[in-house]
Amino acid sequence: MRNLFFLLFLTLISCQSKVQKSSNSDSELLPPEIANFPIIKIEPQHQVMTLGSFHFNRSNDGSDVVGEKHIDVKTPENQAQLDTLIAALEKFNPTKIAVEWRPRNQEFLDSLYQEYQADRWPLGRNEMFQIGFRLAKKLGLDKVYCVDNRPPMPETLNEIDDFQSYAVSINQHDLWHSYDDANDAFNNYMDEQQGELLVLDYLKLMNSERYTMRTKQLWVTGLVNLGVYDKYIGADLTGHWYRRNARIFANVSNLSPSLEKERILIIYGGAHKWILDELFDAAPDYKVKQIRDLLSP
Repeated sequence: MRNLFFLLFLTLISCQSKVQKSSNSDSELLPPEIANFPIIKIEPQHQVMTLGSFHFNRSNDGSDVVGEKHIDVKTPENQAQLDTLIAALEKFNPTKIAVEWRPRNQEFLDSLYQEYQADRWPLGRNEMFQIGFRLAKKLGLDKVYCVDNRPPMPETLNEIDDFQSYAVSINQHDLWHSYDDANDAFNNYMDEQQGELLVLDYLKLMNSERYTMRTKQLWVTGLVNLGVYDKYIGADLTGHWYRRNARIFANVSNLSPSLEKERILIIYGGAHKWILDELFDAAPDYKVKQIRDLLSP
C-alpha cells in the first residue's frame, strides 16, 4: 500500500511538472525570433481611475434604461456617504478630474466651479458637482475637465423606421430578443437596488467586477445580432458605443502632458466603465486603478 501511495505521489509531481512547463512564457514556447518582437515595454507614468456612476440628477438622465426608483443624493444619510466616498478618492489624489460633459461646455462649467469655490453657488445634484466639484475643491484643483463626445449615429440606423418590423422581415425577431429575459432581470435588479441601498453602497455595486462584466455582456447579447448578414444594425450600434468611448479615451489621454505624471479621475455613467478600463489598460502610458481597492475594509 505504501508503494502505491508513493507511485501516486510521483505521478502527481510529474503532472504538476508538465503543467508548469505548459505555462511557460512565449519566449520558451515560440521560436528564438520572439526575442525581437517589437512590444512597447515601458513603466506607465500616469494613473487613471474610472468611477462608474448612475446619474444623480434624474431630470437630466440620458440613460437608455431609466428605472422607476432613484436615490436622493441630497438626504443627510447620502450626503454623509458621499463624504466617505470623497475621502476614499482623496487617497487616489487625482491631479485632474474628467466628467461627462462635452468640451463645448467647458467655459460654463468653469464658471460654475469658480462660483462654488467662492461659496456663491450651492451644488446641484449632478454627480460631476456632488463628487467632482467637492473633490476638486478639497484638493485645490483649478478646474474640472469636460471630456464627453457624441459621434453621429451609424447610417444604417437611418434606413430603418421600425426595428420590430425589420427583424420580422428578415426572420431575426427571436435572435434579437434571445437574451431579453436575462438582460431585463439585470436591469430590474439594479432598479430594485436603487430602492434599497444608500448612494455609496450602490456605487460600490456599480464599480464591482461583477457589474462591470455584466454591463459588457449587454453589448454582446441580443441586439448586437440584429441585421446580421444584412444591414448589421445591432453590430453597428455596438461599434458606435466603441466609437464614442474611443473618443472619450482620446480626450482624457490628451489631458496628460508627456513630461508630467498625472492621476486622472474619470466620473462617468457606469455603462462606460468597462470599455474605458479596457482602453486605458491597453495604453502603455497608463496604469488603471479601481475605487473598490480604496473602499475595501
